[in-house]
Amino acid sequence: MSNQQDDLILAAQKLVPVHKLSTSLAAVSEPLAAFLHGANLPTEGVLVEASERHIVLNAFHDAISILPDGDRKGSFYLSKYVVAISLGLFDAALNYLWNETIAALRRLVARTDLEYFYDAVEKRPDVRKKLQTVDDLPEIGEALLIEGCYRIGLLTNVNHERLKHVNFMRNHASAAHPNQNEINGAEMVGWLSNCLRYAITAEPSHEVVQVKKLLEQLRANPILPGDAPIIKNGILHLPRERIDDLLWTLFGIYCDMNQTAQTRANIELIAKTVWGASAEARKYEVGIRYASFVKHAENGKKALAHQFLTATDGLAYRSEDVLVVELIDKLRTLYGAHVEYNNFYSERSHARSLEQSLPPNGQVPVAVRSEWVKVICVCYFGNGLGYKEGVDEAAVPYYVVHIKNFSETEVVEFLHLFGDAQFVSDLHLPKPDKRARDVAAFLKARTKHVHALLALDQIVNAAPKILGKIHSATAFQQALAQLPR
Repeated sequence: MSNQQDDLILAAQKLVPVHKLSTSLAAVSEPLAAFLHGANLPTEGVLVEASERHIVLNAFHDAISILPDGDRKGSFYLSKYVVAISLGLFDAALNYLWNETIAALRRLVARTDLEYFYDAVEKRPDVRKKLQTVDDLPEIGEALLIEGCYRIGLLTNVNHERLKHVNFMRNHASAAHPNQNEINGAEMVGWLSNCLRYAITAEPSHEVVQVKKLLEQLRANPILPGDAPIIKNGILHLPRERIDDLLWTLFGIYCDMNQTAQTRANIELIAKTVWGASAEARKYEVGIRYASFVKHAENGKKALAHQFLTATDGLAYRSEDVLVVELIDKLRTLYGAHVEYNNFYSERSHARSLEQSLPPNGQVPVAVRSEWVKVICVCYFGNGLGYKEGVDEAAVPYYVVHIKNFSETEVVEFLHLFGDAQFVSDLHLPKPDKRARDVAAFLKARTKHVHALLALDQIVNAAPKILGKIHSATAFQQALAQLPR
């Protein structure tokens, strides 16, 4: 490319010299500038300067090269992105890029088993029953959509964090919300590359395809007893999170009143294996759904749930305490508020209502204990970003009360949660890091277990930005191995 061409930006019908682009609207349209001037509105400093636009547009063709030609014709938001960049409206461009990313993630999810995806992201029965088809995907909030893609394996941990960052910047620096934050060309290029590579052109992983094929097979064809060992072996090689979500979906399919007897027979061939490989917390959650059927007098589903739990030797996990159902629903609503935009203004009412769903003795039921500790602590830590660093200060007093009521059992749950990717995802940031250490220091007075104290000391004294990885440290794992579960 010649130097002369290097200084040109290719527009739809003509080439515009870069030096003619400025931060003034008058450079784009003198009549428009005059119109705004007549309305006493600013015309200077409205647009990003030419050099920054040049950075993005020069990198655009290389960045978009990974997008197949056949997929470009429908990428209208990318076209709007380029137009906004060329005009110098970076805040609008970021919003268009994010819209294209969300549309791509929804298309990606549509290629998975939707029942499995919806089960993974939405555990509240009243909300979940409204999510059935691909047309319902927009009902999933954008933060939860990203989290759901991570949960079922469409996004790796690192790529999940990359898209979370773009989402944060979209919420705080784009035209989606009022702000005066500046965006430079290098940032726009990085976000464009990440969104193209990890969302817009992403493909389902082998694990996601494997789960989809399994569920399709369970619904459609009889499984021969001789094939069951092969299927069960494949399931046991899935990550724990996939197995937990698979158990949840299998239970839902089994208890569907419209399901066929053949499908239930298929599920019974593998259900005990899936149950045995699932986390204790997920088994108790299945028991909670049984209690929900009891509460709402859904006798048909109750009978099927009893049948499923009998087949898995899971009857001991039943719970008919309706407060448990209510409490876990509130925890999930609180967590949903926490991960969405403006969480530092919306958590208080949800946090305040938690105490109303505790039993009279104030003891957190065992079925909810892990999620209770996780949600309370994550909300107290904050996400470390934004005006209030992701903390609803009006909700903090409620979190402090609950943390002060942690018993030794909750202390153990707290320590084990450092192996949970969602629990530690923000601990590399200063405020969540400090609050996690403060909680660990406080909890030393809540236990006399020598190995719990050793693990808490390791959290308190860990080097900066290490808490998210401390679970993999040998000394920490050795301490956890000596704790009850």
